[in-house]
Amino acid sequence: MRAVALDFGAPVRASLWSEQDGVALGRSFTLGLRLLHAPGWHSYWIVPGDAGLPTRLTWSLPPGFRAGPIQWPAPRRLAVGPLVDYGYEGDTLLLTDVQPGPDLLPGGEVRIEAKAQWLMCHDVCIPGSQDLVVTLPVREAGALHATAEAPAFERARSHIPRERKLARAAATLANGHVTLQFALPAEGAPHGLEFFPLEAGRIEPSAPQTVRVAADTVQLDLTAAQPIAADFLTLHGVLTVDGGPDAGGWAGTIEVPITANSPN
Repeated sequence: MRAVALDFGAPVRASLWSEQDGVALGRSFTLGLRLLHAPGWHSYWIVPGDAGLPTRLTWSLPPGFRAGPIQWPAPRRLAVGPLVDYGYEGDTLLLTDVQPGPDLLPGGEVRIEAKAQWLMCHDVCIPGSQDLVVTLPVREAGALHATAEAPAFERARSHIPRERKLARAAATLANGHVTLQFALPAEGAPHGLEFFPLEAGRIEPSAPQTVRVAADTVQLDLTAAQPIAADFLTLHGVLTVDGGPDAGGWAGTIEVPITANSPN
């Protein structure tokens, strides 16, 4: 998401947004946790990198309502001294889909509460939390309208990685290094390529990631985290290309079996 410069009284400000101006029977809706970071501060992705904790939401919902998991946008690599964190700066919206309960009557309203907890870091790390509330009227489905914040939800969705199939993808692990190879995409050679593991303890966050393009093949060289886990048999994570969605590129989730596994 884009960075913003505001007069901050706190390193991170949290608020709870709704994409639509009400709820209707049988129709899921989306809420968003907006985290507005002061310049130089960041919070964390689902896998935090060298250090940190992912943001958490604890919901208090009306009877019968169910909240899904946070839909994590593609993160950035954030250097903090010799460490590298995976997380977010600037203006970030974390989406959650909610399924309403079966006992809604138009004309009433529902109150949805959430406790947000995050770790915010600059040159120091500080835990943050806030109790958030949104109250929405119950309407007929045809009477629902988008809120003023709805465009931010669409931008946030464009940053959420979707499954990406890489042609001729193969991954190997040997001598403490992981190599991912795949066919050159139709759009041409990538001008930036980064991998973010969806399993902690697999890839060393602070190690360089080296990209090589030869003929019709792209190769990304990574460093395995030590000690190498015996069940590290799949390279599973988010691949960002050409700077990711922030820079006009893309982000996708990949899952590539490791065909050679050596503990050395």
